[in-house]
Amino acid sequence: MSYINEYQASREKGFRRHIKVDIDKLHEEWYPVFMKFNPDKNGEVRLKEMRRLLQVLGEMHRLMPDDAVDEILLLADKDSNGKLSYVEFIDLIIGYDLNRKQRPLVRRALWAAALSVVPKNERTYVSQYSCSPPPVFMVAISIIEIAIFVYHSLDFSNKGHSVGFNSRQVPDDSVLIYNPYRRYEAWRFVSYMFVHSGFMHIIFNVLVQLVIGIPLEMVHKWWRVLLVYFAGVLAGSLWTSITDPNVFLCGASGGVYALIFAHLASVILNWSEMEFAWVRLAFFLILTLTDVGVSVYDRYFEANSNSKIGYVAHLAGAIAGLLVGINVLRNLRKRTWEKVVWWVSLLAYVVLMTVAIVWNIWDPDNHFPPPRK
Repeated sequence: MSYINEYQASREKGFRRHIKVDIDKLHEEWYPVFMKFNPDKNGEVRLKEMRRLLQVLGEMHRLMPDDAVDEILLLADKDSNGKLSYVEFIDLIIGYDLNRKQRPLVRRALWAAALSVVPKNERTYVSQYSCSPPPVFMVAISIIEIAIFVYHSLDFSNKGHSVGFNSRQVPDDSVLIYNPYRRYEAWRFVSYMFVHSGFMHIIFNVLVQLVIGIPLEMVHKWWRVLLVYFAGVLAGSLWTSITDPNVFLCGASGGVYALIFAHLASVILNWSEMEFAWVRLAFFLILTLTDVGVSVYDRYFEANSNSKIGYVAHLAGAIAGLLVGINVLRNLRKRTWEKVVWWVSLLAYVVLMTVAIVWNIWDPDNHFPPPRK
């Protein structure tokens, strides 16, 4: 029997005693919190450990004296075994044995102690992590990209070309790659994401999108991550065609950078509440600048490059991820000023994409190279 079912069985009648309880919501919000205290194999948390977390990490020491904390925990430990079971923990949250002033203080302290590493305005995200449905989108996209890369590598090998770890072969004759001379084949503005120019290219993109994309998908659901990802892919090709009209384009970097900067937006918006905000920001900036720097070098200084490959997709994807992420990803606790940011982001994305689409269709002053069959 699970902890939740155990509580359901032992307290079925108690719900109607003197406190109204939404038991489903109660378990949804507080079961993940209980698990953060690392219960033992019997499903119990040592009272001593919980007291330490409450006093060191939580807010209880600011809300009431230590002897009051001890008294409340001892009261919650109904069988006096020095541990709290899930049943006793939920009774403590409901506050059957506490007065009205004590209940909110205890809940606040327990929440703060268990979730001290999560931004304050995102703490309910812990209860939103779910594998139902499983995060299949990022996994499926990655499998398809790897399969197509293997196909192109085998094709190169059959043609006598090197396919070693450091090779940078570009399948510029692929029907999927963005080809500036075949812009009339509109699917290429999206399908280029499935083509990669070497092992390092595919490894970087797949690893980063799995590490960042799967947790995002578990919280925000697959369709939101899909929108962010494809917004970055499309922005990458449209703006590359405008800023560097003669280059080929391959790789999922536009979508990957959209995911990175959608996550980064959360760090920036919650800066004062986010633990290790500088570390997170520095990591993403170093990652971004290194990858973009390598792409710029390959674009302008690599003498052995067989095809010119664009790098603007990285930057366009990052901007799209930042703007679309603010609009699409779930925000479980909205603030007034965030509504302004939401509308500004939406307007900025619509304007940038409208300009890019109109420019690509209109082709002012023969900006793009003439089409080829």
